[in-house]
Amino acid sequence: MAVFVQFDTCYALGFDDSDDATDFLFWGYEEYDLTPCGIYDMLTGETTEYIHRGRPVGIFDPDLIRKTAIEYMRAALRLKGGRSSRQTDSPPGRVL
Repeated sequence: MAVFVQFDTCYALGFDDSDDATDFLFWGYEEYDLTPCGIYDMLTGETTEYIHRGRPVGIFDPDLIRKTAIEYMRAALRLKGGRSSRQTDSPPGRVL
């Protein structure tokens, strides 16, 4: 999942692989003024910092990235009618 900030709110967006997530963060940073946080791998639990043209940019906070990605996954499961291990009433975005 690509995790980013837009208008002081943290969002996550799922992709099939980390290359697509990196592409999204690249173009979001270049064209749409998104602030990249990083990439979270739902299968391994790994958090990766986003590097733009050889240098780190954005906000790299592994806890923020992990929590945002997991909250978005739970929200997606609720929308699809699936179950998550813990239900929350908080919205998926986190205001920074």
